Order: sequence, then structure tokens, then C-alpha cells
Amino acid sequence: MSGWLRKLPKSALFGCMVLALAFLVACGAAAPEVVEREVVREVEVEVPREVEVVKEVEVPVEVEKEVIREVEVVQEVEVIREIPREVTIDKVVIATPTPIPAMAATEVVAKVDRVIYAFGEVQETNRHWTVSRPSYYQFDPYAETLVGLEPTTNERIPRLATHWEWSEDGKEWTFHLKQGVPYQFGFGEFTSRDVLHAFERIQWPDSQSGAATYFADAVIEAPDDYTVNIAIPFVGVDMVARVSRGWGGGEVLMYSAAQFEQEGVEGIDERPVGTGSYQYGGRQQGQSIWFEKAPQPHWRGENPDFNEVEVRWIREDVTRLAMLLTSEAHIASLSRELQLEASRRGMQPAEAAVPTNYLVLYFGGLYFYEGDPEYDPSVPWASPGTGKLIRQAMNKAINRQEMMDFVLRGEGEPMYNTSLNPSLLGWNPAWEDDFDELYGYDPDAARDLMAQAGYGPDNPMDFTVYNYVSSDEPETPVMVEALFNYWEPIGINLTLLDNDWGTVRGFARSKSAEIKKGGYGNVITVRSAASRLQAWAVGNTPNYQSPLIMERYNQFTELDTFDEEKIGALIRDFGDDKYYNFADIPFFFFRLTVMFDPEVVESWTFPGTSGSKTSHWDLIKAAQ
Repeated sequence: MSGWLRKLPKSALFGCMVLALAFLVACGAAAPEVVEREVVREVEVEVPREVEVVKEVEVPVEVEKEVIREVEVVQEVEVIREIPREVTIDKVVIATPTPIPAMAATEVVAKVDRVIYAFGEVQETNRHWTVSRPSYYQFDPYAETLVGLEPTTNERIPRLATHWEWSEDGKEWTFHLKQGVPYQFGFGEFTSRDVLHAFERIQWPDSQSGAATYFADAVIEAPDDYTVNIAIPFVGVDMVARVSRGWGGGEVLMYSAAQFEQEGVEGIDERPVGTGSYQYGGRQQGQSIWFEKAPQPHWRGENPDFNEVEVRWIREDVTRLAMLLTSEAHIASLSRELQLEASRRGMQPAEAAVPTNYLVLYFGGLYFYEGDPEYDPSVPWASPGTGKLIRQAMNKAINRQEMMDFVLRGEGEPMYNTSLNPSLLGWNPAWEDDFDELYGYDPDAARDLMAQAGYGPDNPMDFTVYNYVSSDEPETPVMVEALFNYWEPIGINLTLLDNDWGTVRGFARSKSAEIKKGGYGNVITVRSAASRLQAWAVGNTPNYQSPLIMERYNQFTELDTFDEEKIGALIRDFGDDKYYNFADIPFFFFRLTVMFDPEVVESWTFPGTSGSKTSHWDLIKAAQ
């Protein structure tokens, strides 16, 4: 195993960056383009030797050239702050919660009128139903959901719905709406008509909403202006999550039905209307979007410290750091290595309340449903004879602890079965017990498995990883670039193709020839185990599909009661199928973290599972 991950000094990246800082800030974010990368076995890098300084000034650094070779190195991992381990409990039945009290409206004088947040690219649009969650930063500040998330515990709490009930079999739900909630820009009061419009919108032909499948056969009615009844043909384990701000929700957003009736979709394109404590301000295509503080008092008592919030799309990680250090931005999404550099320069972390992000690499082509026309047995890792050997080899070639130290800088927890953890219904302890034997780091065993499949360093297998920069997901490109060091020695010829998430998602959803050339990394927030069963069975972004998963999903939809034992058993079987067949490459759980300038921002509290991950924009508190 190559030791380059542990060998580079912590200051190497920033030393080079400071020399180019002015250039980077001037250039801004580059337009996305497809780039093929090649790797060589030995790489010359410039390693700056740190020189102690008394003041914050640029000083000369002595540079020596060094060839990185395989050596064993003991690494001391530096972390920004120690974080206690926590778990997120998935409850099948959510008790009707007590409404959240209104917040006191106190006036704060911020040092800047507009707080600027720099992070990766999104698919730019005001049509929320046409994109997936990584792009929901464009909607969350102004568009609200029926159910909210408590920012410090991740508990699902009332929002536009004050309370709700369900039938004994969990198939019929009633949501009671808050009265007197005004829409922005004078479009009247929020009522059940807007809820009906929201559910209709996610079923439109251009919808990419994952909630569309869940509510496809739902019967949704409004007996009056402040009551909505939802009937579904299966046990609604995920109902509250689906209509919430996160936990797999965040997609059923309340836009003004009156605006659509008066102005059509063109009106939404020009100026979408919601009920949040921020309202839509405008956008500069390809550069940014901004929001203005909604007229006070806000209906729930939210009173943001900053008059405006701007979100800038900046593809390059190092450019986001440069912007933060030069006060061109006040908050930035950064890789862990650059978070450390920002910390050394006085920046502070804002961490999600719970560690609910996870990192995974998905294979393309694993469509094992009988008769699926998109299944191609000639894809090596999907081969019915040797594909499983290859998938296991690719897992066992990776040193996950080293990856965790490198990608997360000493934070994070192992993920033994993608998307599932001990706090979720259906957990099988055998997944952790068997992990070292089946998935654990063993490059010799990985080479043997590849040889059994007919591949090796002299006869490598081609594999393409689609690399993209997405909002608040800087860990993904760092992870995929490190894979060269693990896979090339066992006989895998790895190619990285830089692309945007929308294109990659399109490849995956259509089961295209492109996605069957390899796979892609992804950062996802924890959702209920039952929602993962549905996603793997009939979801709109298929990764691994098998007859057993579909069988368990059909059994789940046929349940007539909230039987936790039966639901747990179905999920455990589903998890066993993908775990013991090496359906993907699981990495780790971790806590979403962004960096902020303490001269401008005092703190930011958010749970980490919202549709936009960072959320609760009114809780960006101004430094005094």
C-alpha cells in the first residue's frame, strides 16, 4: 500500500495556495468540463519545509523535490475539534410532537448586510421538482415543508402542519395546517390548496423528485382549508419523514398555488414564492443566488441576523478557501485538509448536530432483476460468474482507516453496510462481525480475487469513476482520487472523468452505457431503513437491484400493520442481500462541517439531514 496519503506535510497544500491566492480569487470558479486523468506509479511533488514565523506574514520556504515511494509511516492526525460519537434513532411511529415555541424577535446589528456562503456547484433552477437534493440550497431558505427538524436533535417537529394523526394500519394520515401563515410578495394565505398543488407538482412529467414514487398511488384530499388527508396503499413508515424538511424528505415544498394560477411556471422561474424567514432575491446564472430577509414579524417568530444571504457556486475547493481567507466569503464548504488550513488561519467550524452523512461508491450495471433489458453480463463487475469476486477485491484493496484519516482527518465512524447503522430498524450485528473477513484491507487477497476473475497488473480491468463537485460534499472527489493507490496494484486501470452531478445522475437513472463503464462516489444523509429498501427496489436512481430485494419490498408494501418485527426482518434480508453480494463500496459515517469567519459569523446551528444539509438559515448568528 502506498504511503503517500500519510506522508504529505499538513502545510504542503496551503503553502502552494498562498503563492497563488491573488490569481485564484481573480479567476473565480471555472466552468465544468470533462477531463480524463491518467496516473503514474511515481509522482514528483514539491514538499514545502515549514519555517516558524512570529507574525502572520508570507515567508520564504525551502523546497525540496522528493519521489514518493511505498514506505510505512506513523501519522499523527490533526483534528479541528474532538466530537463525541452520537447515533440517530429511526422511529417507525412518530408521536405527534408538541409545537415548537415562537422565537423571541430580537434585533441584532450584523457587521455585514449580506453573509456569503461559498460551496460547490448545483443545477441552477427555481423548479425544485426537476432536480435532486444536492441542489436544494436554492429553495430551503424560502420554501417550507409541513414538518420541520429540530436543529440540535434532528427530531421531526411541527412546521406548516401543527399536528397529525394516522390510522392503526398506518395507511391513512391527517395533517392539520397552521392558520394565518402569509405567503411572500402578497400572494395570500397558506392553505390546503397549496398542499394539494405541492403533491401535484412532484408528479409533473419533468419531475425528478424521489417522493414522486412514494406518493404515486396516494389519494390526497382537502376537506377544508386547514386539513389534508393522505391515503396510501402501504404502511406509511416514512410518511412524516417524506413531508419533513429532511430525513429523506425536503422535496414536498410549499410554493404558492395562487402564484402558479396567476403567472404559471414562468412566474416561478422569475420569482418563486414561499413562507420562510428569507424570501427569494435573485440569481446571477452560473455564479450565485441570494435571498432577502422576509418582512417581519415572521409567522413563526424567526428573525435572521443578516438581511441577506448569498450562496456562490465555486467548483474549486482551494478557491473557496481563498475566498474565506480574503473575506470574499464568510462561510465555506471545504475538504478536511483545507478545513485544517482555515482553522490555522483563525476560521471556526460549524458542525451538524448529528453525524448523519455517509460516503459510498456505487457500481454501475448491477441490475439483476430477471428480464431487465439494461443488464449487461459483459460488464466485468456485473458478470454472473466472476463479478462478485471483482467487487469483493475492490473492497478489500482499500485501507479504510487510512482513507478515514486522509479524507476526514481523524473523524468519522466505519460504515459496515451502506446506509444502514445500529440505530436503524433491521440492523444485523453480523455485518460488523463479518466485515474484516469479507471487506477488510488485504491487498494480497484482493490480487488473488482479481486473478480468479482473470485480471491482474499485466492484464488490467478498465474502470471509470465519474468525479464531480457537489454542494457540501467536498469529501467525494478527495476519496475517488485516492483510489488510484489501492486499485492499480491489484490490476485495475482507473480513469477519472470530471463531470457535473446532474449528468452523472442522468447516467445512473437511465442505466446508460456510460454508467456501466464504472461507478461514482456519493455523500448521502441517513434516512430510514424502510426508505432505503424502497430506493434499492424501485427508486429512480438504481444501483444494485435483485429479485430478493424486490420480493422483500413487495412483502413490505403488503403489510397491514406497523409490525416492527416483520419490518425489521424484511430490512435485514434486504441488507444481507446487498452486503454479502458486495453491492457497493461502503466507507464511513461522518458529521457535515463547514468553516466560517468568526469576525462576521458567531455560529450556525443545523441538524445535517435537511434536503440542503446545511439549513436553518435564520440560525446563522452574527458576530457582535
